[in-house]
Amino acid sequence: MNEKDSYQIDFENSIKTLEDIQYLSEFSISPLIGRAYFHLSEMKRKADALKLGQVSGFGSVAKVLDEKLEDIFIEYFSNKSRFKEYEYKKETAKIDLQKWNQILEIVPEVLSVVSLFQYHGKIETNLNENRILISGHIRQDSSLEMNRKFIYVVTRKLLRKQVLLTFNLEESGRQGIFKLDLKVDISHDNSLVYRVMFKPNQNQQIYIGFSNIFCQYRQNVDDVKMIGEHNVVEVLNDLSVRHSFSIPDLSRIESANKEILHFPFLFRPVSIILPMKGNLSSDSFSRSLDSSSMNGTSRENKNEDQKRKQDVSISYHNIDFFSLFNL
Repeated sequence: MNEKDSYQIDFENSIKTLEDIQYLSEFSISPLIGRAYFHLSEMKRKADALKLGQVSGFGSVAKVLDEKLEDIFIEYFSNKSRFKEYEYKKETAKIDLQKWNQILEIVPEVLSVVSLFQYHGKIETNLNENRILISGHIRQDSSLEMNRKFIYVVTRKLLRKQVLLTFNLEESGRQGIFKLDLKVDISHDNSLVYRVMFKPNQNQQIYIGFSNIFCQYRQNVDDVKMIGEHNVVEVLNDLSVRHSFSIPDLSRIESANKEILHFPFLFRPVSIILPMKGNLSSDSFSRSLDSSSMNGTSRENKNEDQKRKQDVSISYHNIDFFSLFNL
């Protein structure tokens, strides 16, 4: 292998080392290990980008697309009868052509949802390579409930494009006025997966690769319980699924080891409980976990630990996370 490509091996060895540490350590250091996984994956992503090089003329094309999007937002929010003041902030240096295409494709759906709210005062739009965030104060409006079906349709349409549309609504301290954050999550990356290990039995390990977007929605179990009744989906070790409308009672160790994810969709928030905490990894490395690639060790070099590992069937599967939601 070319020496310039050796970072691939270094990355995979680092990931394996982190896994060994996680298996041997207390659950309390899981958050630190998770951050280490993230930083390693970011290093690999940047190294891959340098290796591939930039598209010829990319800067000029990106500038045109950047200006086009800004024009769309300014034209829409310049309607003074609906929006008193507007501010646009952006960090677009890391947005590639594929992401620009996705952003421009989803903007009409996003603005169609914005049009449903009665904004009061200033509205602000923030754009970077991971999200579009539209924030402002809205008036309490009973007609919003009438548009529930329309918001469902738009949310499902965006899910098919691997985009999450979520909301955060807070009281502002003024009667009848609420602070609304409309978040459009575009951080899905096909080269990364959020990998979780399932153990149906002692002799089987199944690694499931979910979207890397999971990392943004991890929550503390107590915070999710405070949300109250909502749709909860628990995926068990045997990959069976249990539905309920509240977070089950968990022991301290269970709540520390399980992964709780919360997706604040408008009208119908969803929480997902996984049996173990996951880690961010490259999809190509996760696929190397196939049992066929794990059994090449010569008999002469096997110790007791290797014999035990060889008795365990290991497989890896990718899940289309966006198709799981039934809103």
